[in-house]
Amino acid sequence: MALSPQLEREIAMALIQKEYGNRALLGNGMDMAGTALGYLDGLVAPTAGKLQNAVVRGVTSIDPKMPLNVGPVVTTKGNVINMLKGPQAKFLSKAAVGLGAVGGVVGAADVIAGDDGFANKAMDTAAMGIGGFLGAAGGPMGIAAGAGIGKSISDGTQWLFGDKKTADQRRIEEALIALRGGQI
Repeated sequence: MALSPQLEREIAMALIQKEYGNRALLGNGMDMAGTALGYLDGLVAPTAGKLQNAVVRGVTSIDPKMPLNVGPVVTTKGNVINMLKGPQAKFLSKAAVGLGAVGGVVGAADVIAGDDGFANKAMDTAAMGIGGFLGAAGGPMGIAAGAGIGKSISDGTQWLFGDKKTADQRRIEEALIALRGGQI
């Protein structure tokens, strides 16, 4: 007895689902992740392009008299400029902008919910404001990236010129002093 074409298709689909079902779900998850990454790429691309162009302009202006090409031969400076205009540099600039934006969000959360003192929070807030202002040319992602970089600079400055202790280390030290002094 021959099977109808529709029944044949249903049996084939059932066998495929049984054999490849979990992989198909993984593929669907990867499709969703790809869509999300494409959306994020669209968010960071304008700011990353501005960053990449600024780097190229900066490197080009280092020695304006040195040519990029001498006839058909590309100079070392020309090779560097071509590399900075390439897709790998664009990827790195997108990663830098994305990480900076994440740093801005995490930095804001640290200022709001952190257990640091008022002076520390005030310095972090001021540095994030300055960084956000300087990054404003890059749009919202530039503002977030600038704020993240400002917070990082503020934290680095506090660590470099401060007592190099975390709030937990200070509390433990105070508890040890109190314990040794017989106050506890």
